[in-house]
Amino acid sequence: MKINKKEKIECCADIIAFYKSKVVVVERLSFPKGLALVGGRLDVGESLEQCAVREFKEETGLNLSLDRQFKTYSKPNRDPRGQKVSTVFIGKAKGLIKNEVGKTKVLLIELKNFNNFKRKFVFDHAQILEDYLKSINNPKRNKVIE
Repeated sequence: MKINKKEKIECCADIIAFYKSKVVVVERLSFPKGLALVGGRLDVGESLEQCAVREFKEETGLNLSLDRQFKTYSKPNRDPRGQKVSTVFIGKAKGLIKNEVGKTKVLLIELKNFNNFKRKFVFDHAQILEDYLKSINNPKRNKVIE
């Protein structure tokens, strides 16, 4: 990816959310097509937490309850549409699933089956889920850096 110094860097929120013990993901129907965690761009005047809840509702129809912030991802080439810095949150979803017509289709995957879907993820979302799996399998990896 060629870096354009005049390009804006966007802040985003992505969510690892559980609905009936499965992870909520979306199938993107536009570029780049593939599986993705639910998430999107921060609007002026909102917090990252508010962004996560809003984007989750828009893309899935589900209500999101945030548990905690997980990690921030900032590699300049993580998104082919431009540089984006994303903070990932962990949460729980409730309600009735509703696809975002023409944009996304909601899917539920079991974490134990993640490897079956791994190559279908866009951006760095497979890496995010791998990092999450490592953190729950080894809680010491999830400690604060001093």
